[in-house]
Amino acid sequence: MVNEDLNSMIRRVRIISGIVLFLYSATHLMNHSFAVVSIAAADVVREYFLMVWRHPVMEIILFASLAGHILLGVYAVLTRRSFKMTLREWLQTTLPFIAMIALLQHVSANAIMSRFYGVEDNYELVFSAVMVDPELATMNTVFYLLMMIFIWGHGVIGINGLLSYRAEFYTRYRRAIIGFYWVVPVMASAGFIAGLKEISFVTYAHSLLNDDYYMMTVLMTKIPQEAFPVIGQIEPLTMKYYPIALLVLILGAVGNVVRTRYFGRVKISYPNGESVVVGRGATILEASRIGNIPHQSVCGGKGRCTTCRVRILDDGGKLPPPNAHETKAIERLGLDSDIRLACQIRPKTNISVSPMLNPDNNLQGATSARALTGKEQETVILFVDLRQFTKLAESKLPYDVVYILNKYYAVCGEVIESNGGRLDKFIGDGIMAIFDSKADASDNCRNVLNAASGISRGMKTLNEQMKLDFSEEMRFGMGIHAGDTIVGMMGYGKTVTETAVGDNVNVASRLEGLTKDFNCELVVSRYVAERASVQTDQFDKQQVDIRGRKEKLDVLLMSDASVMVV
Repeated sequence: MVNEDLNSMIRRVRIISGIVLFLYSATHLMNHSFAVVSIAAADVVREYFLMVWRHPVMEIILFASLAGHILLGVYAVLTRRSFKMTLREWLQTTLPFIAMIALLQHVSANAIMSRFYGVEDNYELVFSAVMVDPELATMNTVFYLLMMIFIWGHGVIGINGLLSYRAEFYTRYRRAIIGFYWVVPVMASAGFIAGLKEISFVTYAHSLLNDDYYMMTVLMTKIPQEAFPVIGQIEPLTMKYYPIALLVLILGAVGNVVRTRYFGRVKISYPNGESVVVGRGATILEASRIGNIPHQSVCGGKGRCTTCRVRILDDGGKLPPPNAHETKAIERLGLDSDIRLACQIRPKTNISVSPMLNPDNNLQGATSARALTGKEQETVILFVDLRQFTKLAESKLPYDVVYILNKYYAVCGEVIESNGGRLDKFIGDGIMAIFDSKADASDNCRNVLNAASGISRGMKTLNEQMKLDFSEEMRFGMGIHAGDTIVGMMGYGKTVTETAVGDNVNVASRLEGLTKDFNCELVVSRYVAERASVQTDQFDKQQVDIRGRKEKLDVLLMSDASVMVV
């Protein structure tokens, strides 16, 4: 338990330090982009930038975050038990170590000049230092640009992975956020290149006035003579010792993987008689990757989702208790005690498990857990349910009940499918439909609202016939919500269908139930209406409590969905 809590604390520190560094990188790169206007403009913006990041408190936080993030990154590499990673994980791991060869020189030179020699570094000084030696100008430029791109790429992968599974607003503004990811490095690179061109032009202009050493004059004026010998040692020392340190790190990581593979063995058994033998300390998810056993893990094994969860079949009663990440997931989703997160369990004895979700995308051998599929994607969920149908059915003959239900199913099914939805399941007199046929979630949101309006009109027509045939009228309610869900082939034996599960499915079901409380036909989350770009003033507005969620959910109500304008 102590080790698990330590791992949780380490991950928390990495997240916090990563967020600090990402914010610094974002503001720093946005500052670079102003050089597109002029070097002077970039320096003006830089004064505001420094007011924040060179405040004594913020400076301590920044350098502590940098040191902590680097050390924990080295620790993560040295404690890896397998090199089998996704492309995203490989990029997130390797990009910063490649960029460090330039970053170390950049940070060290700035820190030494500003702290020990009182140099007021600005963009003119930076661009002059890059361009002063014509033979090295191109290499310096490429190094600097690659450093920016690699560091930014590492940060984006981490922040994207963190927010994708924790922040609801991320789904709502996904396009804008992804645009931000691309715009920042592009504009920063454009600004950096524009600044270099401007300093080159200024140097050329001075040469026409017989001042052939303008950039050197800038450096000599701003940097004290005694600083040059010290600064001059930074590059050769970095180029000499950093590759050695990197080689030692690689050898240490390889050594740990070898140790894990051949010493302190633990056997992980899977369905269909498959098993993997790994070293103690490896997680079940790592064991699956080592043994080439497909195992779902949307968040990359960081405990931010539950898609890697497994059912514990036999652990000999010696399985470590859940850590903080598992406890949070178990409490939120109400998981059974024998279901655990594979990315968090580090078994010390032999264990048998069965993955709950799996990335295999075919139905061959669908009777086993290995054949079931699962992927996370944004879906829009519609629930429809009849009101007091049990009471109505009690007064009707069985065949009449079947006839009425089939009429109701036909009305809803035709409308749902004509609007790009698919019928997921019939639950007694209830219907669940999924809208995910369009790549753009906004289109799916518009489609589901069109379907809700069409169902309301269709049910009115059906009720006219019901009054004539059975002297009865069917009342109904609809609930709509959207968000990230797990979509995949699920079931047992021959009854395997593609369905969606997750918290957002439960929310849609509960919104449908609220139509009884509000005496209306439709309850839809504000998020869906806004993504569909419909006028929200045609709805009544409420905030409701949703079981399992701390914050209230903004919802929109409509007593007669047939008049909704989409």
